[in-house]
Amino acid sequence: MLKVRICNAAGDVIAEGTCSDSGFFPPAVAGIYNNALDLEPARSLRSCDTSPDSGDYPEGTRRARFGYVQPRRLGGDLILDDEVILHVERL
Repeated sequence: MLKVRICNAAGDVIAEGTCSDSGFFPPAVAGIYNNALDLEPARSLRSCDTSPDSGDYPEGTRRARFGYVQPRRLGGDLILDDEVILHVERL
């Protein structure tokens, strides 16, 4: 099990939760983000940097971006939220 804390650039916690460490991290962390912020349309994890010397993905502190794709009739553009900081630790 992983404990996830999502903070904005100023370091304020904007979302917290837990998820399984069984390989479904991107949708699980997006669910934590969407549920805490009550976002519509729902966002998905679009980028998450990883430390090149760490084999413990996704544990640690990383920068991430969530976003969504507009419907084609509205241009189909990728809309990204502000960058956030993910703190992930194993429970």
